[in-house]
Amino acid sequence: MQYAALLPIVIPTQILLFVQGGTVGNVQQATFLGWLTAAASVVSLLMPPLIGRLSDRTSVSFGRRRPYIAAGGSLLLISTPLLATASNVGIFLLGLSILHVGNNVVTASYQSLVPDLVPRSRRGEASGYVGAMTILGNVASLGLAAILLGKVNQQSASQSLIRSHASIYYIVTAFILVIGIVVTMGIHEVSFKPRPHPVQRERESIRQRFTHWFVQNWIAPWRAYNFTVVFLTRFCIMLGLALFMTYIEYYFARVQRITNFVEVTAVVAMLALGGGVVSGILSGIFSDRLRRRAPLVSIATICMSLAAAAFVIFPSSLAIWLWPLGIVFGLGYGVYMSVDWALSIDALPSLENAGKDLGLWDSSATIPAIIAPLIGNLILNVADTFGQIDLGYRLVFSTAALCLIVAAIFVLYVREQR
Repeated sequence: MQYAALLPIVIPTQILLFVQGGTVGNVQQATFLGWLTAAASVVSLLMPPLIGRLSDRTSVSFGRRRPYIAAGGSLLLISTPLLATASNVGIFLLGLSILHVGNNVVTASYQSLVPDLVPRSRRGEASGYVGAMTILGNVASLGLAAILLGKVNQQSASQSLIRSHASIYYIVTAFILVIGIVVTMGIHEVSFKPRPHPVQRERESIRQRFTHWFVQNWIAPWRAYNFTVVFLTRFCIMLGLALFMTYIEYYFARVQRITNFVEVTAVVAMLALGGGVVSGILSGIFSDRLRRRAPLVSIATICMSLAAAAFVIFPSSLAIWLWPLGIVFGLGYGVYMSVDWALSIDALPSLENAGKDLGLWDSSATIPAIIAPLIGNLILNVADTFGQIDLGYRLVFSTAALCLIVAAIFVLYVREQR
């Protein structure tokens, strides 16, 4: 709930406080948003596997994962007053950086609880609930952002309204976050019992020991075929989603000339995610009974790609298609979110290093978050030099649809066991 509305609604709206330059969604604002997203993502690129590795080997009485969930949650709370009261771009960037670090610490820790506590035969069902609760939090986040910032439009972009209502968003979601952390602290973790490590040969140098450690922890997982294929599939999906979500609000404002662009962005996103809650739970349970989960992911990804492509195919009359497009996208997104967790956990090389390997897997979302703004900025700046910024936005969504189609093909090459 804290994170979902930041990129598509809250951050682009707050950028209007720091980057003006005329029309909402102009190339200056889009470029600032792109670089901001990329820079914040760089901070979190290496954190999930490192935190996951630490939590895999933590043996304190408080648990393996819970200490890091508490620490990451504390950072998220620290970022709240900085973001809520940011009066200049420096404080705003500092708050976002702390929020990204805290979010990655929490994510790397709590996602490892699924392979820790759920038996293989019920991973699909558990994945369905994880996906559904994620989507439900997204819907609540977007709904709150729509209520608070929906009055910001082309004619009325009051700075005082943006500041006060964005502050309310950060405070309310921080309160919900505290509740989530308190609930998670009540779980019963499996204690970590370290295995005795073989004694290193005395003749091995420090460099040889480091090389052995590096290869075993950071290179070996990529030798597992399924892990690599699932990673590439998720990479393409997340690249497409990042391109789509980063520029959707500015697309409505600039290309569609929608006055209440914030409200429309939130409503379409809520429709999409609302449809995903139901499809997510049902498909998660259903996937446990299938021979293969990959075809479900492929079909879901095709649904999302069709919705993204529609923004290019029907540019002049898109308004009447917004609601059905949102539902189609949501159904596909819900199926993907539910089955994705189970498919990824099945592909892990070893459950003993689940935290670290899931951290590596997490970079399949972080790297696209860095690359997508760079690609989007390049397309929009080239288009703007020819006076075709509207065409630039459509090309961005074409690229997003292409990424999703590639992912739908990749996932069919996963080798699954019955």
